[in-house]
Amino acid sequence: MRQPTSPPTAEAGGVTAPGHRRLRVEAARRLGCEITDLDPETGYLYEIRRDGKALVLLGGFSPLNSANAARIASDKFHTGLVLERAGLRAPRSARCLKPGYFEDEDFPHAGTGEAHRLAERQGFPLIVKPNRGARGRDVVVVEDDDAMVAAIEAVWERDYVALVQVPVAGIDVRLDFLDGEYLFGYLRRPVRLAGDGRSSLRRLLAACDARFAGERFLEQLPEDPIWRQATATRGLDLESVLAAGEALAFESPILNLNRLCLADYLPAPPPAWLAQGLAIGRLLGLRHFGIDWKAGSLDADPASATVLEVNSSPSLLHMSRMGYYEEALAAEMKVVAAALDAA
Repeated sequence: MRQPTSPPTAEAGGVTAPGHRRLRVEAARRLGCEITDLDPETGYLYEIRRDGKALVLLGGFSPLNSANAARIASDKFHTGLVLERAGLRAPRSARCLKPGYFEDEDFPHAGTGEAHRLAERQGFPLIVKPNRGARGRDVVVVEDDDAMVAAIEAVWERDYVALVQVPVAGIDVRLDFLDGEYLFGYLRRPVRLAGDGRSSLRRLLAACDARFAGERFLEQLPEDPIWRQATATRGLDLESVLAAGEALAFESPILNLNRLCLADYLPAPPPAWLAQGLAIGRLLGLRHFGIDWKAGSLDADPASATVLEVNSSPSLLHMSRMGYYEEALAAEMKVVAAALDAA
């Protein structure tokens, strides 16, 4: 029986890297690399060196993709256009450019007009998200025009393009690839709590996943729309106690491991899914990438699934903290080794 593996409680010398960069630094250490911190104030910029080869890395960004391929993949709307041209499914989207962002050009999708037209055709709910965002920031479900406009304007505080999309039903599939081979994958799922008549929601969350006991997570949780939607109508907070057998589910079309979300590791996805993932990588010219799909099931034809986005710098930080540390680290070591080979 597989035993869960967790990150070490402390780093052993060298670079103290924040967040998901820590996994890459440890991968470089295990590969016998010398590591030099080039930005001690943040730990974000560092050099790895082995066997006469040196490579400067920036955070957790993948060093393996061309700037052009990474730029296209980071633009969700443009990625969707490329996928649809190849006959693949992408979310139905409206693109909303922040008015005045380009002083010398006037684009028809400036403002919220495209979003209102999508809402007229499709109705609500809709999803609003940054076009180039990450980590689930500013991604919300909206139920009416006023909420949609407010969400678009919130996105414009960080990103000059907001996307409004029609939600897609199904399970969340994530598969990562490297140089034509499967690297890592998992199925995301919502958090569901069951009361015991004694434990607070704070304790139930911590028992569900140690990540949910983190101070920063708990500070931000009351502002998470998914949390608010599930708890507000029932008058619940972190200290509330569910009765024995009482359930609380954080169901949402938005599943992101930076928020209220869990995942199950996929050691061997069906071959058809691997084949489609690799085809998408070739289409976009990517060596190292992750793909998010919505699908009816893994037994379904992946051609019937919707590609939510393609990530050109996939992070395994959360999976490494959910009992899959050694698997995530082994994958990260392959990335670092490939980067050194190309240096």
